[in-house]
Amino acid sequence: MASTCNQIIHCKAAVSWEAGKPLVIEEVEVAPPQAMEVRIKILFTSLCRSDVHF
Repeated sequence: MASTCNQIIHCKAAVSWEAGKPLVIEEVEVAPPQAMEVRIKILFTSLCRSDVHF
């Protein structure tokens, strides 16, 4: 797999444009990490049962 260390990446993100409005899934550009920053890759996520109730 090629490294994206010094490259702009494109990914989907849940974006909130206004308080109280639903999140919108959009394609975003993420700049390369600057000094004292890191870029991580999240492979899997999940909701806890208690999160669903709130």
